[in-house]
Amino acid sequence: MRRIVAKIPRTQIMQAVPRASLGALPMLISFELGFALLAGYFAARFIAGRKTSAPNWKHIPSLVFSVGDWRVHLHHWLIFLAIFITAAIASFFIVSPFAFYGFLGGVIVQGVFHYDDWPKVVVRKQKSS
Repeated sequence: MRRIVAKIPRTQIMQAVPRASLGALPMLISFELGFALLAGYFAARFIAGRKTSAPNWKHIPSLVFSVGDWRVHLHHWLIFLAIFITAAIASFFIVSPFAFYGFLGGVIVQGVFHYDDWPKVVVRKQKSS
């Protein structure tokens, strides 16, 4: 039997989900977690560029480097995910766990929801003719 998978454009999904719900749902667990998620989201939104190639606030450079024929872009969401996982494994947090992990989670959510190229970490360089 052939499976049919509907593809819904990501922009259409994002318009259907209000940004405020990112903080509202976790507030059912804790107000601190919800506010920290929103704070992390808007802090990343303010500091990061509008597009991946756009200049960031105060010209914070993107972490892009080449390895052979490949271009590696360490997006901010990926860096903060590594910090989140490392801190969670080590049971490390600043202030309180909900505020710390909520803020990191907000930065991660902003990077995934705001950019179309968020899954493109390693791509082959285009050869110039």
